[in-house]
Amino acid sequence: MKRFYYVFLLLVVSIFLFTSCALEEIELKMDPTIQAPIATESITMSDLVDTEDIVSSLSESFGSDATVTQKSDNPLTYGVDLKIFDSQDILDEIPGSPINFGGVSGGPYDLVTSDASLMLVSLDGTTFGSLGEISLTSLPATLVVTGISDPSDVTIEAILTTTSDSTSISSGEGFDLGPLFNEYSKIYLEEMTITFAKALSSDASPTIKLLVDIPFEFTITEDVELYTNKDEVPQEDIFGRSGEDPDVLSDILDDMESLVLHMEYDNTTGLPLKMEVQGWDVENDGPTASGAEIEEISVGEDKTVEFNLTGLIEDMKDTVPFNLVFTVILPQSETGTLNMDGRLDLSLWLDLGTDITIPIPIRAQ
Repeated sequence: MKRFYYVFLLLVVSIFLFTSCALEEIELKMDPTIQAPIATESITMSDLVDTEDIVSSLSESFGSDATVTQKSDNPLTYGVDLKIFDSQDILDEIPGSPINFGGVSGGPYDLVTSDASLMLVSLDGTTFGSLGEISLTSLPATLVVTGISDPSDVTIEAILTTTSDSTSISSGEGFDLGPLFNEYSKIYLEEMTITFAKALSSDASPTIKLLVDIPFEFTITEDVELYTNKDEVPQEDIFGRSGEDPDVLSDILDDMESLVLHMEYDNTTGLPLKMEVQGWDVENDGPTASGAEIEEISVGEDKTVEFNLTGLIEDMKDTVPFNLVFTVILPQSETGTLNMDGRLDLSLWLDLGTDITIPIPIRAQ
């Protein structure tokens, strides 16, 4: 009974205080979450990888006697047709200086010997544009002889070498040029022998070529920055603040306790990627003090990822105008393929977690 009495007394006192002239308002604390869409972006493979750089690198590496053509978009594949010896080059190496192949007896002839090897491919310093020095999974290659009616009439045996490796090859038999290519040094034709099964016709015109397919299926040897909006950051504040007069939004940001960036995406590039998000001081055109947040972007569609940007809150409060820089990174040691028909479609929005105190009058003024 006494407990009921004390509770009743406390209630009466509370009502008296609320209705007295000494108290004119109460404060209501709220923890709302505010969502702010900030961007949608569609990044094509041509934004990420410059195929002209790739063609230029391949053409320079294989030399002026090579023709480089694109064979496929998915995966991105190039074909290289490298002429090693034309018919006159071959005749020049055969003893007796025959004027045509009708005067060449059947049997083997040395075209290249180890004491006079030929440089076939120069990969010193070669980079594939923004991809850098990638380790290609395989390079299917074949040594062929063209310009004769019956391929069995001519056989080629050769040895290719680098400073640390070598491989023996025969005409008409496929082999993998990848292990030599991935050394990124020079590939030499150390030895080459041509064998005629019989004398050819006088109008025969054999040409020796190396045909290489280069599918861009590879492993990354170091982190590669593929894309950034650093040079295209909007000049206004991401929340529309002017920095001159306080407004409701500034008050909300002052009470911000958490900040999460949500990203929905489709990644059909064939590349496992990472996204780096960095606070940006627009006025000074540079990053804010807090470090970047990085999350993985896997291959696939209808994917989501969250970036915890709570560490950027103080930068955001102190920097007007403030914005965000997004950087797409191809991570080291990842294996991927280039799908030139693919793209990276992004939809981004922010969740702002706040702790707002709202004064509410309890009597008319």
